[in-house]
Amino acid sequence: MQLKSSATSSLAGCLAALILHVSCGGPSTPPPPPPALSITTATLPDWMATFAYTQTLQATGGVSPFAWSVSSGNLPHGLTLANSSSESVIITGTPDVAASITFTIQVTDGKSQTATQSYSIQIKSLVSPQLVPVQGQVAPGIIEIQGLSGGSFNPVYWQKDTLNWVPDVRVPMLAPQPGPFQNIYAPWPLEQASGWRLFYGGWDGTDTSNDRVYSVTTPDFLTFNNRVLVIDHGAFLHVNNGNVTQLSDGSMHMICTIAVDQTSNGKPAYFSSADGIVWNGTPEPYPAQLTDVVSIENDPLYPGYDYNGGNVLLRDNGGWTLYYSDGIYGGSGGAVYRATTTGSPPVFQSAGSSLATQHYSNDVKKLTVGGKDWYLMALYIERVATDPNPPSFSYSLSNDGVQFGPEQTLFGGADPQDQFLVTPAFVTRGTQILGVLYGGNPVDLLNPQDAIFARWLQKKVTIHDASGARQAILGAYGSDKQWLQIAAGTFQGTIAVYAEDGVTPLAAGPVSLRAGTAYQLVLGTNTATKRK
Repeated sequence: MQLKSSATSSLAGCLAALILHVSCGGPSTPPPPPPALSITTATLPDWMATFAYTQTLQATGGVSPFAWSVSSGNLPHGLTLANSSSESVIITGTPDVAASITFTIQVTDGKSQTATQSYSIQIKSLVSPQLVPVQGQVAPGIIEIQGLSGGSFNPVYWQKDTLNWVPDVRVPMLAPQPGPFQNIYAPWPLEQASGWRLFYGGWDGTDTSNDRVYSVTTPDFLTFNNRVLVIDHGAFLHVNNGNVTQLSDGSMHMICTIAVDQTSNGKPAYFSSADGIVWNGTPEPYPAQLTDVVSIENDPLYPGYDYNGGNVLLRDNGGWTLYYSDGIYGGSGGAVYRATTTGSPPVFQSAGSSLATQHYSNDVKKLTVGGKDWYLMALYIERVATDPNPPSFSYSLSNDGVQFGPEQTLFGGADPQDQFLVTPAFVTRGTQILGVLYGGNPVDLLNPQDAIFARWLQKKVTIHDASGARQAILGAYGSDKQWLQIAAGTFQGTIAVYAEDGVTPLAAGPVSLRAGTAYQLVLGTNTATKRK
């Protein structure tokens, strides 16, 4: 037997030790440091002194257990920290005085890492709401409150997913014209100087069941005028699902969905007008042509897939972005895709997928808040009567318009007449999201009985009588008004007003009302700053 030298034996031992991941006397690799600890909530909203309030702070990184504390020992004015041994902590309580307060929150993890965050908050005293009588015809047993439109787009509210959507009392808001075929949906409200031009598609009392694109004007979504046919189906079986962008020069740019025949895959088509009257060189109604169909040259899936009802055109960063959806029936598993052009449509270049979903994108709005861009997408999913899940809309947010975040529920049907709802579109006025218009019917997605419904994003109002019973909300009447049912005669009670997120308090106080009267909501001056 040949014996190994001591050096050879030592080397062999080290090699074995390396294979077994044990030390053979050399320096050891230290374990990786724990993830850095931080507090992700950078700011806290102000609140009313007379309303109970909760706000969650979240820690990221670090290693449990966690311990939260306040640098001064305690929070001021009746506020406390709750649930202070987990990754999140809750600031809760009912402030006892109006004041400006500053405090520092500290969290320490199980590895003795520490993170701090300072906050400055204005605790506001109670604001007294006033309901000032104004002219208006209101039915007996009802009061109308005006001035309830939501404020400018607030991404904090939308991220909380608690928005106060109020159904319009008109069921539907806009019905088809009389005629052999009555089926309208796919609304698109385009803001104008004097109100809105509302585009929509379907069979508006027509003699044939070919989808076309129409429009009507409205100053307030309470009265409608100038009902006209804009795009006829022309060379196609159907033209529908239109959405329109208007540039500063007054020109309008429309994307629709076309279907060549009953068995064809839907595709987007593009139409433009310098004045909103002459489209593609022809006074409305313009008959759609094969040359209007959008091409996406570098998308190999585009020719063979169905992009029916989910096509949105957005003017962004000096160019055009097209969002196109293949949804549940498209063939690729479901996604909202993105294509762009710096020239003129209808020729686009594919820019990849923006959201993995079987929902169809029907609207994308770009809004800027505090110098930061927000893209808001509205989506719907096709469901039929045999589907166990009720139809609903969703929305998704993005800061670049390229990749969108997880979907959140928008709303579902509110009345037996709109249980099968489709094609949502946001109503905007400047930086405000006033509401959502959509098509719907009571029977099934494919049943040709659609009309146009409305859901309005409004301040939340609760009115209670002297016994504490809450009065019923009948619904919204347009974007700014709300109807509530009260007992006949004079009513004494209390009112509380919340922001359009449905939870942020704005005002509360006593109220005296008379049935059959319209009132303007005025958020008055602060009352005494000290609560008794």
